[in-house]
Parts: sequence; C-alpha cells; structure tokens
Amino acid sequence: MPRILIVDDEVKLVKKLKKLLEKDGFEIKTAGNGREALEVIRASDPFDVIISDIRMEEMDGLTFLKQVHQDGLDVGVIMITGYGDMDTFLESLYFGAFQYIQKPVHYDTLLETINKLLLDRERERKKKRRHPKSRKER
Repeated sequence: MPRILIVDDEVKLVKKLKKLLEKDGFEIKTAGNGREALEVIRASDPFDVIISDIRMEEMDGLTFLKQVHQDGLDVGVIMITGYGDMDTFLESLYFGAFQYIQKPVHYDTLLETINKLLLDRERERKKKRRHPKSRKER
C-alpha cells in the first residue's frame, strides 16, 4: 500500500483528499505546514509520495521542498497551489517536484498524477537493479 503525506493548511481540502485517497487504497498521513511535515517524515516510515501546498504559514511548500531535496529523501513530490506563477513552477521543478497542479485540485487529475509518479519511480528502481553502477562509478 503506497504511503502518501499531504501537506496543506487548508483543512477541508486535506480531509477530502485523505478520505478519497484512503478509499483508493493509499495510506495517508497529514501535516499543516512544511515544518510539521518534516517532523512527520522523521517520525514515520518512508513515504512514496508527498503532496504539498506552496503557500502555508510557518514553512511554505517551496522551503519544505528544498529541505526534502537537501536531505536527499527518496520520495516523489507533487506541488499544488492556488497562486501559481511561472517562477514558482520552475523553482519547484528545479528542486525535484514531479508535478505542479493548480487549485482547485481535480481528484481524477491528482490520482492520475500519483499513479504516474509511482509507475515512474518503479521503472527507475527496476532500471537501477538491471544496471548497477560499474566499479568506476562507485
């Protein structure tokens, strides 16, 4: 069962996504901002996917994404926002976000993105198993 962390300060959205994703077989944890999300990550088993809002109090989504990137966590990140612009989009991709979705979030689009992310990650794992690093790369 894939594990997903939802990071957003919009309580109604978090509850709705949690309910729908659990119904579709995902294990869900939630956090209200980036700082709280880092605590959840450090206290939990690894996550397969993180869905994070960009604008939040205490620690915004981009700062959180940068920390995830800096910590070298092996997790796919989907950024969501109601206040998107091209700079934010590019910055989130630069720091490793898999996808960037505008609010309002359409569940079918989010689910499709999650499944694509999980499939891509599985392909990467298989590729690494088939082609281990040569002695020179180690």
